[in-house]
Amino acid sequence: MIFINAYAKINLLLDVLYKRPDGYHELEGIMQSVSLCDRVFIRPSEDIEIVSDAPLPYSNTCRRAAEAFLAGSGLGARITVEKRIPSEAGLGGASADAAAVLGGLNELFRGSGLEKSPSELMALGLSVGADVPFCLTGGCAIARGVGEKLTPVRGAELPLLIVRGPRGVSTGRLFSSLGVGSEMRSRLAPGSLESAFAALDAGSVPGLCAALGNALQPAAEELAPEIGEYVRRMREAGALSACMTGSGAAVFGIFAGEAEARRAKERFADCDFAQVCRTLCGPGEPLVRFRKGSAADAALTAKLKLAAWETTYRGIYPDELIDGWDMEERTRREAEKFASPGMEGFIIESGAAPNGTPCGFLFIRDDGELYIPALYLLREYRGRGIGGAAFRLIRDICRERGHKSFTCHCNAHNLPALAFYARMGGTELSRSVGHENKRDDQISLKFGL
Repeated sequence: MIFINAYAKINLLLDVLYKRPDGYHELEGIMQSVSLCDRVFIRPSEDIEIVSDAPLPYSNTCRRAAEAFLAGSGLGARITVEKRIPSEAGLGGASADAAAVLGGLNELFRGSGLEKSPSELMALGLSVGADVPFCLTGGCAIARGVGEKLTPVRGAELPLLIVRGPRGVSTGRLFSSLGVGSEMRSRLAPGSLESAFAALDAGSVPGLCAALGNALQPAAEELAPEIGEYVRRMREAGALSACMTGSGAAVFGIFAGEAEARRAKERFADCDFAQVCRTLCGPGEPLVRFRKGSAADAALTAKLKLAAWETTYRGIYPDELIDGWDMEERTRREAEKFASPGMEGFIIESGAAPNGTPCGFLFIRDDGELYIPALYLLREYRGRGIGGAAFRLIRDICRERGHKSFTCHCNAHNLPALAFYARMGGTELSRSVGHENKRDDQISLKFGL
């Protein structure tokens, strides 16, 4: 399974220059990735299946991206989308999802002859949507054309608050209401793009805040007047500057720090969506692959387990158990585990294969009931949604095999793991504590689907 975060974008600047002969509008501006993201999970399947926790039209961007990538191959994929980016907000959620599908499929089918070069992925992305090429690269870029002509530029580290009211803005309706002709002219203050670029290049947040602008905002306020109100309220709440992003209806504010943004968020309880996030100057977190393991990976899982024990169980397990780690013996045990009946192991890799970085592993055992003997993740990779992705994989396997639940054990003193299992919906089945050796204190947990 491939797990990938699909990052939203904001428009630090957006100008509409003229209406092109093909009916589209020539745009110019600066796009910036932000940490707000959807989560996309991709597994092989016989057909193209799209599953989402939010309503999607049948011909959605994920389906179109998958059809374009897999055209003529006879292969399919099951694509699950957990939506966090609001729709009709100008945040590029649909484009981000399509970009995640293209990048994820490229890794899932690597070695099959289907993999694409970066330029081929960009071309496929543009066939799905104008913002998809930017979402494939991420970071910060000057965008021209319909948004597909990209020049990467230096981004800025910015704490943000993004809000959206009860109404979205239809991109098609908004552009049709502009009345833009074929004559080329800027609808922003003269030199806006140059000023914004110079501020970014100099690392000047005040200069960037002074240069923010969106030529679509006045027309969008005609359709959703609350947009202008949110810009005003954002500034009153302490934002250094505020602006509508894309075709709306989301408004973002730039703040001096995350604490200030969180305090401001409390003043937008009436909004359907309010989220504190940050800009991403690079492409964001890399994709994560759950690769089916074998006995050849035994030495790797033994090494990963030792690293996890060093940072998790030091002080819980006896020191001699960690300090006296016999790598040869541990490798033998891990190889036996891979070979055990009903046992399946997955190596968790962060980054594009085949050069992904191993960051953890997962074992599941199915002997009529599904059980998790091991789920280890290196400390530096925690808090990125990878553990949740592992549970997505486990639950999908349970559904495919007709199981209605699964179980695991956890050391009673591993409080971060217990908190994680609680977030994953675990309920306590049994508890065995009070042993002389804290390693033996265990809690048994059950998880539904």
